Amino acid sequence: MRLRTRFVLLIALAALGPLALLGGVAIRVSTTRVVAKVAEVQARTADALADHVGSWLDVQIGLVARQVATFDLASLRDQERAGFLRLVYQQNPGVQIVSLVDDLGQERAPSVYLGPTDTSGAKGRDLIDQERFRAFRQDLDQVRRQTPPGRVGVGEPRVPQGRSAPVLVLAARLAGGVTLGVELDLGPLAPHFSVAEGSTEELSLLAADGAVVLGKDDLVDRAVMASLPPGTPMDDIRYQTSAGLKVLAASAPVPGTGWRVVVSEPMSTTQAAARAITERTGFVMGVAALLAVLLGLVVARQVTGPVLSLRDAALAVAEGEFGRRVDGVEGGGELTELTHAFNFMSRRLQQDRDVIAAKNAQIEAFNAELQQRVEERTEQLRQAQEHLIRSARLAAVGEMGAGLAHELNNPLAGILGLSQVLAARSSGPGEAAMVASIEEQARRCAEIVSRIQRFSRLEADAAPLDREGWGVVDLAEAIEEALALVRGSFGDRGVDLARELEPDLLVRGDRGALVQALVQLLNSLRSAAAPGARLHLYAHSADNQVIVDLLLGGAPLRVGNDDWMASGMGFWAARQVLAAHGGLLEEPTLPAGTEATEATEGRWRLRLPRS
Repeated sequence: MRLRTRFVLLIALAALGPLALLGGVAIRVSTTRVVAKVAEVQARTADALADHVGSWLDVQIGLVARQVATFDLASLRDQERAGFLRLVYQQNPGVQIVSLVDDLGQERAPSVYLGPTDTSGAKGRDLIDQERFRAFRQDLDQVRRQTPPGRVGVGEPRVPQGRSAPVLVLAARLAGGVTLGVELDLGPLAPHFSVAEGSTEELSLLAADGAVVLGKDDLVDRAVMASLPPGTPMDDIRYQTSAGLKVLAASAPVPGTGWRVVVSEPMSTTQAAARAITERTGFVMGVAALLAVLLGLVVARQVTGPVLSLRDAALAVAEGEFGRRVDGVEGGGELTELTHAFNFMSRRLQQDRDVIAAKNAQIEAFNAELQQRVEERTEQLRQAQEHLIRSARLAAVGEMGAGLAHELNNPLAGILGLSQVLAARSSGPGEAAMVASIEEQARRCAEIVSRIQRFSRLEADAAPLDREGWGVVDLAEAIEEALALVRGSFGDRGVDLARELEPDLLVRGDRGALVQALVQLLNSLRSAAAPGARLHLYAHSADNQVIVDLLLGGAPLRVGNDDWMASGMGFWAARQVLAAHGGLLEEPTLPAGTEATEATEGRWRLRLPRS
């Protein structure tokens, strides 16, 4: 960051920091107080509206109760009951339907209401169709069943189709098994839930199920209201509507009902004063920022001039112009002292340059001589190391090849001769196939001995296997062939063989050599398996490789017995064949033991490049 920019930023920070802190505190305090005041007013409004609705409903309930208390409806004749219903209908302007039913829901007198074709024109009365009358009777039956005798039950408000104001059902249970039901219009309460034009406040009356029956429902969240404790007034309720509008609300329960009065208002309206303070604070901060920038530019100009001169001189010295001076910086401040120090440094660099050049020439000559000696000695060490490795390899492999030739050639020659005699004497195709298999496996053993002998003699550039006859081998088929050859010996040992082979496990190589390597490896693993063990082969491909996992487990591994020690040749032969095919054999680290070990599982892994 440039020095001039830093001056401007520091001065601006010093000027604007306190102002921003003061403005933030003022905005926070004003917002908190305004919201608290609005919440208090909302709570009072909600309590007053809830009390008014409860008082009005008590008056209507009391009026119905006094009317039914005046007459013994159970003992009246049908004509008298009909006259009583008309009297109730005429005395209560807010009543739209009057019915008298028994405990079975049957009418004891014709219901009183204005039908759809009635032209009497009763002022303030609705024309009741059959659908609305059926809804009234359903509500009446429900309230009647929930109201004990001698009491007046109150139903839930609902808004009939084609009507703006809600209605509710009042059911008075009387002696003698009759109930007087009236549909009461809640329209007189509607003016109390209206607000002045342009006001953002909303007044709402919610039924027990959270539905808005009076007032607006733009700001009411039914889920939030349903979570409030029933019968408890709540203020300072904050939530966000589905449209993303933040709302501040207060709620009060209507006494004697499950209804709730809600007073709500957008948070943006309540925070108008805070926004005004924010805008004024922003204007003041803008003016202060402009003044801070101008002051910073003036101060920076007095400092950056000498600094730029020192920068140009330092770049010149870096390019080799030793002795460069900076002039024109007067006064006794820190910049003048820095200029004098720079001029002194430049003179010393000029004096020391020749000395450094001479020293460098001497060091370069010594480094060249040292590098030549290191290279000569490294070459000598490399040749000596190759000679030692070659000698050790020749000695080990020669000894091993001689032992194998001595131990195996004679038995293999006998096996081949006997197999040929048996082939000549075989009396059926089954015996001939078995003898041919014996001869084929003996020849494979002879080929392995031959390869080891060639390897021990270190033929010049000779490959362990003849690559000219190689082809694409399906390793899954080679595994199946190897398993067929060793399955009998594993069965005799009591070891279970299982396999899981993916298709298309293609590698390039000598199929016979690969099968023989697999047989050698499986026979070696058989020596480590105890009766009851299980050998699982899983062959799959991954990362351009064919991988064969051999998991031996189910019983303690016999890794310390004589058979296991004698099986090292099999591992060696398999490893050589895999190496010739560009693969490798990974063996687990197994604990040593004499007859058996505590290890119950071992994993061997073969890796071959995928064709």
